[in-house]
Order: sequence, then structure tokens, then C-alpha cells
Amino acid sequence: MAKENGGCSFGKVSRNMIENVSNDFKEFRTEIRGEFIDLKSTNTKLYNHLSSRLPAWATIILVFGASLLTGVIVWGLSR
Repeated sequence: MAKENGGCSFGKVSRNMIENVSNDFKEFRTEIRGEFIDLKSTNTKLYNHLSSRLPAWATIILVFGASLLTGVIVWGLSR
């Protein structure tokens, strides 16, 4: 008898709640995919920004050279 008229009220409510949860999960998955795509593009921009910098060894050589030049200038002025 219950199957003929669509089932009992508890079954209808349960099915409705399950459908809502399923739909929410599908929307959540699409939102997460969108966030990962956005994160991937942001990381690509950041990595491209970092790749345009001088390498660490070149920076160390420049700092060492500038320190040596400053030391020579200070030594020359203090004589």
C-alpha cells in the first residue's frame, strides 16, 4: 500500500534529504575543483616571478663583492 502512493512520509523525507546532500556534495566538488584551478594559476605566477630572480650563488657573490669594496673604501678613508 505504501509503495502505491509513493511511500511513507519518513521515506519521502529521507529520500529528499539524501538528494539534497548528494546535490550539495556535487556543488562542493565543483567549488573545490575551481579553487584548485585558481591555486594552480597563482602558484604558476609565483614560480614565474621567482624564476626571474638572480640565482642564490650570484647574489652571494654580489654581496661578498660589495662588502669587500666597502671594506676597502673604509680602510682607505681611515688612513
